[in-house]
Amino acid sequence: MSYEVNSKVKILEQPQTIALNAIAEQLKSEGKDIINMVLGEPDFDTPKKIIDAATKSMNDGFTHYVSSMGLPELRKKIANKLRVENCVDYDPNEILVTPSAKFAIYLALTSFLDVGDEVLILDPSWVSYKALVQLAGATPVNVPLNYDNNYTLTEADLAKYVTAKTRMIILNTPNNPTGRVFTAAENKVLVEFIKQHNILAVSDEIYETIVFDDNKHVALASFPETRNNVITVNGFSKSHAMTGWRIGYLAAEKSLIKEMLKVQMQVITCTASFVQAAAITAFECEAEVAEMVAQYKTRRDYLVKELNTIPGFHCRVPQGTFYALPRVDYKGMDSNKLCEFILEKAQVLLTPGSAYGLGTEKTLRISFATSIENIEEAIQRLKKIFV
Repeated sequence: MSYEVNSKVKILEQPQTIALNAIAEQLKSEGKDIINMVLGEPDFDTPKKIIDAATKSMNDGFTHYVSSMGLPELRKKIANKLRVENCVDYDPNEILVTPSAKFAIYLALTSFLDVGDEVLILDPSWVSYKALVQLAGATPVNVPLNYDNNYTLTEADLAKYVTAKTRMIILNTPNNPTGRVFTAAENKVLVEFIKQHNILAVSDEIYETIVFDDNKHVALASFPETRNNVITVNGFSKSHAMTGWRIGYLAAEKSLIKEMLKVQMQVITCTASFVQAAAITAFECEAEVAEMVAQYKTRRDYLVKELNTIPGFHCRVPQGTFYALPRVDYKGMDSNKLCEFILEKAQVLLTPGSAYGLGTEKTLRISFATSIENIEEAIQRLKKIFV
């Protein structure tokens, strides 16, 4: 028996990073020695304090429904973090704890978008933004930024694509896949744009702790002019190596939270109780987070330096995240052909830049959320085939 698939689901594509990871697992099962540099997943263990807190919670019987908003103590911790680290005041009742930052974005989109609405997405962009907009019934509008000027956002870029149907913009800094952090000038452009058009901004700040050198993440909601237009999305997956725990959060003005809460209540009721209890302990793990970031920096420095010695490669230094996005000019290959060539000849799995939208010609996303030994071996393999 066949059934008609929902029209919104029909047009969805499988996230290319997940599809590529499945290819890597299949090749490994066949005995191939594959170095997988695709997934954006920390290779570190979750800090022991967090694991111990979860274990204690479960052993104490804390395994039942809790408030759909999230544990009051956790929301207080998040509000304090946002005030101290991000210079933005949110009441704990303006915090909604969600089962992952991805679900937080889904909540924001489905709560405030309708058929015919348009959402601006700055390309290159994370693979799921477009699909989540489509699931909400709205239309994604890709705003291509340019590799040649390091994907710098200008007022002209936004003006070219905004229309009377524009309801929202999705932003991501530090950025996956470029590794860029918005500059003060870019933040000014965004604040003026949001204020002028009175649109909502979903600000995905999941990589905020992973910044290097003198770069600094600035929360979009910290600008008073647009504070009530911003839905801040964050979580613990990247910062605390908690990808499998599935916990994130939203911070927004109370009337916005009220609407998103209704959706959360209907769809999942609440985020897992013992996971929330464990996340409270995450705020005591500054040393562990700092050590992870220090190791990412060591890996980044080695990777970029070595990539730039390989013929055809041009790699800028990522300002944040654990991704590099080199452009490769080699025998006229586009990003898809390059990845196929590298996988076949070097058994190194990378993500084609084309997975991240416009402005990615001949680029490859390389995740350095893997051991330095894997990175060193991958570099040696690449050097052998790019001659």
